[in-house]
Amino acid sequence: MSDRPQQQRQFPGDDREQIVRARSAAEALFAPKPQITEQPVSETLQPPHSRKPRVLPILPPARLRQKTADAPAAAEQPAAPEIPVNKRSRVRTLVKYGMSVSQVADLYRVPAATIERILRKA
Repeated sequence: MSDRPQQQRQFPGDDREQIVRARSAAEALFAPKPQITEQPVSETLQPPHSRKPRVLPILPPARLRQKTADAPAAAEQPAAPEIPVNKRSRVRTLVKYGMSVSQVADLYRVPAATIERILRKA
């Protein structure tokens, strides 16, 4: 610790020079920048390029396949939606905490019989 005060006494002007350099560097950072009054020659000769707008073409609607359009709507009945196995414990919990079977069936958009079947399996 005794070395430090000796160093300061030996180089007293060094701190002052460092402060002056730091101050001049800071002033240079905040000094106003000179404004350019003339444009470069290359920019004045070239006309400004206008951006070409991107236009996406409108495609005609896709034609339906003839087989699909002729198929009767009532020929295939969609299967009743099934509740995934990982959601069945949630169904049991909802009923346990007060929801009715019909409310849970409406929530999952399945018939009430599906909910009852899940509750019976538990």
